[in-house]
Amino acid sequence: MRLSCLLLSALLAAAAQAKESPRDPYLDKQVSEADIKALQGRSDPVVQKAVAEIVVAEPAPEPTPVQAGVVALNPIKQDVMSAAFDEAKVPDCLHSEGLKRQPTFFLKGILKLPFVPIAYLRGVCN
Repeated sequence: MRLSCLLLSALLAAAAQAKESPRDPYLDKQVSEADIKALQGRSDPVVQKAVAEIVVAEPAPEPTPVQAGVVALNPIKQDVMSAAFDEAKVPDCLHSEGLKRQPTFFLKGILKLPFVPIAYLRGVCN
């Protein structure tokens, strides 16, 4: 039963791919250069001149930060990103923040020293 369903679905998929997609006569039409030149001759020279003047007089738009390849961060996002990067840094084992990701349970002070090699082996500090 499963084999017949698998074969049927494979046949339907192959038939769907083989079926040619309908073409749009306006978008898929190939226009020859002669037709383009004939249409260019029909336009009014006054309109061509006006369009050319507007194109020359209009200043080019300034590129947006995304188009210029610069990612714009507002100060709030920048502060959040800075805090996230600071938190993501792996601390040194022998400094004050070395055991911030290593649970030391209820032990404080010098009693936390046996947890330093454990934290190093787990990779939560350097």
